[in-house]
Amino acid sequence: MGSGSAPGPSRIAVCSADQLRRDALAAYLGTLPDFMLVGQATGGADLVRLAEAQRPDVVLVDGGSRPGERVPALRAFRGRLPGIAVVLAYERLSAAEFAALRDADLAALVPYAHGLGGLLAVLRALPAGGWLTANGAALTARQRDILLLLRSGHHAGEIASLLAISAGTVENHKRRVYAKLGTPPAQRPAPPPAGPGEDPPPPPVGRPVLAVAVGDPGPVLDRVVTTLIVHRLAVVREHGPEAVAQVHWLRSHRGPVVRVLVNPSADQWQAGAALGWTAVMVHDHPIDRRGMAEAVAHGIFGLVPSSEVEQQLVPVLNLVAAGYLVLGPTSTGLFTDALSARPVEAPEAAPSEAAPRRPAPRERGPRFWTRSVLFT
Repeated sequence: MGSGSAPGPSRIAVCSADQLRRDALAAYLGTLPDFMLVGQATGGADLVRLAEAQRPDVVLVDGGSRPGERVPALRAFRGRLPGIAVVLAYERLSAAEFAALRDADLAALVPYAHGLGGLLAVLRALPAGGWLTANGAALTARQRDILLLLRSGHHAGEIASLLAISAGTVENHKRRVYAKLGTPPAQRPAPPPAGPGEDPPPPPVGRPVLAVAVGDPGPVLDRVVTTLIVHRLAVVREHGPEAVAQVHWLRSHRGPVVRVLVNPSADQWQAGAALGWTAVMVHDHPIDRRGMAEAVAHGIFGLVPSSEVEQQLVPVLNLVAAGYLVLGPTSTGLFTDALSARPVEAPEAAPSEAAPRRPAPRERGPRFWTRSVLFT
């Protein structure tokens, strides 16, 4: 069953030679009710064996920084299992690599720069087999290139840069493609949100996550709590560290507990920290170097802009609960700087006879230095 119109979750397999990225993608997809993870593979041969045994609807292949090296294995896979859609995620792509991958008959090519949200949008838009090649004979070679990139989530500027044509030419081709194929898949209406008499989305797979939402009352905190409730996650709304510490039943929760700090004030940073809970921060303003250093110092594992709460909070929360550190691509440099920076030490007082000088305590870094890092 595909993820387009067929009922039930889409069966998906993940293939990557990078264990961190493979595990992170599997953990992410495994929390989503509209996907069923059927397995992981490290390379072409493993992927063929997995696909023959599990028959996924789609396989997600990590192309890394040299996606062209995947072409022979992908051609072999498509020749052996033509009914399974292949989506390739990549770091960068040359025009020559694009031409080779296009000829390998892939369903989509998604750059890392589009993030987890962009990748998920492409996976969810994949049809059950309908318009991948529908009316393909009516399209020119250039229009087929445009179509592949459009269904991969590329905008006109990205397509123009990759194909070395103008943005105006891309728009002209888009109009002709849509005229031949009908309504573009990217414009098909999304399923409406659950109404009062409808069931909300099912809860995520795995141990139940308890979210402790901490922040000053306001629209952002309200959106955070509403989003968590819609996704059937248990949530406790508190306004400060004292209130959280007094909720004794939180200590006995058997699943992971994650703090969600909404534009935290100085005292709110400490909410639940003494209990060893990890944290996600929702922020209104861009994070600068000082803000990142403060987040690192207070054990923040994930950052979510307030404008992306409905789209990103729950996936980030589940990844953080699984032990991953989740950052946006613009935050990676700030994060590296924050890890490498040493705190400014206060001047040391002269030792006294009554109080002999003790060795300075060994500096402790953030708990998550050894954790896995996933860039969204």
